[in-house]
Amino acid sequence: MDTELARTFLMVAATGNFVAAASRLHVTQSTVSARIHSLETTLGARLFQRGRNGAA
Repeated sequence: MDTELARTFLMVAATGNFVAAASRLHVTQSTVSARIHSLETTLGARLFQRGRNGAA
């Protein structure tokens, strides 16, 4: 697993929000989304439930 994917996963889990995670990682929200999608594809499982109030 790529270190950046792991860091991104941990930041989304900590913040509960893709935008906040992106801000803290100094990347765009679309980069966070792409990394999480890549990780979900690799693992074959959905890692977060996405909703209006963030990711859980």
